Amino acid sequence: MNLVAATIERVIASTSDEFAVVLRTAEKTFLIFVGHAEAFAIFRELKGTRSRRPLPHDLMASVLRGFEIDVGRVAISSIVDSTFCATLLLRQAPAVGEARRELRLDLRASDAMILALKSGRELFVTEAVLSQVEDVSELLGSADDADESGFEGGLGL
Repeated sequence: MNLVAATIERVIASTSDEFAVVLRTAEKTFLIFVGHAEAFAIFRELKGTRSRRPLPHDLMASVLRGFEIDVGRVAISSIVDSTFCATLLLRQAPAVGEARRELRLDLRASDAMILALKSGRELFVTEAVLSQVEDVSELLGSADDADESGFEGGLGL
């Protein structure tokens, strides 16, 4: 599986219940549509803000830290029935005399993006996914065209 580094640039309001996350690789810029809760979680991570109480992704990150499990790699790995799928590689340090433990999980692309941001890990996209997505670079212009919040669409976030 050939992987290409991707950057999560911003979140754009699309409809009242759907948002577009803008991802950029060296080759192209593309969109992944996510729900309201996931869009706000991605936006918060991009801006480095925290909620007053832990949200589900905060809980997951805490559990991983508590069991000394590192996020190894996060990749948007496939598109199945028009849905972006991702793969998360988790690693746990071995106890003395044991082999390193690794686990690969299938998850939603939105959850993968949030966990990559939370863990400070680079997000990757497979070449197979890149070959299937439309390059929207010209449509969007540069990331500098986004408003200061990094969230477009006038939602007052």
